[in-house]
Amino acid sequence: MDTTVRDIKAPSREIFESEILHGGQPVVMRGLVADWPGIGGTAEALFQTLKSYDSGAMQGTIIGQPGTAGKFNYAPDLRGQNYDQIGEPLSAALDRLARGPHPDGAYIQSIPLNRHMPNFARDHPMPLLEPSVTPRAWIGTPTTVQTHMDQSQNIACVLLGEREVTLFPPEQLPNLYPGPLETAPGGAIVSLADLDAPDFEKHPGFVKALETKMTVTLQAGDAIFIPYGWWHHICATAPLNMLVNYWFLSESPRLETPYAALAIAMLCFDRLDDNARGVWSNLFNHYVFRKNGDPMGHVSDEARGILGGIPDGQEYNAIMEVLSMLGPMVGLNPPPRQ
Repeated sequence: MDTTVRDIKAPSREIFESEILHGGQPVVMRGLVADWPGIGGTAEALFQTLKSYDSGAMQGTIIGQPGTAGKFNYAPDLRGQNYDQIGEPLSAALDRLARGPHPDGAYIQSIPLNRHMPNFARDHPMPLLEPSVTPRAWIGTPTTVQTHMDQSQNIACVLLGEREVTLFPPEQLPNLYPGPLETAPGGAIVSLADLDAPDFEKHPGFVKALETKMTVTLQAGDAIFIPYGWWHHICATAPLNMLVNYWFLSESPRLETPYAALAIAMLCFDRLDDNARGVWSNLFNHYVFRKNGDPMGHVSDEARGILGGIPDGQEYNAIMEVLSMLGPMVGLNPPPRQ
């Protein structure tokens, strides 16, 4: 596999949509936001500008627990995280970051800017996406976000400092040893394999993952496109750093609950034997993921039924059908169908 990330100058929206968006590969876009206010200036000046946008809404500043050294992750027992949160407005958090020192890391994580800095997008337009896509900010000291995957496409832009980004393709899932979802930092699927100090006895498959890794360094003004499902490990290396990212999907899903679907599937199939699991894997590939094309293309539209897909406007009844089967198992009854 080619382990070099494509690296280009800032593309037009036309080129992004025609050559990058559906290519399934990460792309570095140098200078994409180099003309944004504050790019290339001091942290002090940038923070003053950000404070002028502050709506006063509360957010949770992340503070690493002793010994964390800015590497935010699970707690050692995997039942929580290795950091605490302090509720405070953005301006107070920026003052906290500027005062320092923070040997165990301090971080403003993934705050939606339409809530915390509602005029930020007006002065910092994203040229590749619709204005309706909400930007989110990540601001902090030298910190590391562990290898994880998101349920969306992602454009991440560096405003201050630099970011070292390491990427792994989606198929490396088994070699990245994901931890429990319920206590995962940030609520995403997070790898337990330590990129900086790997334990190959505990995680032997990580050797194969490392053969596929891609690493790039982003400076202020640069951006990277991370396709859906690509694993990424992000390290902020300057004394103070800021990144703004945009999570988006090319098409909106009809239900935004894929983990719920995964949980239901595990309940249905985890006690079946390998032969039965193979049968259902084939059924899912055929009917859900449409690996063989239109699964009911040989049947007239009016006779296709659920195996031909849920028709527009029938989502409610389909959900009620699922609830009618699951509800009694936990003593609940669904509301009546429309």
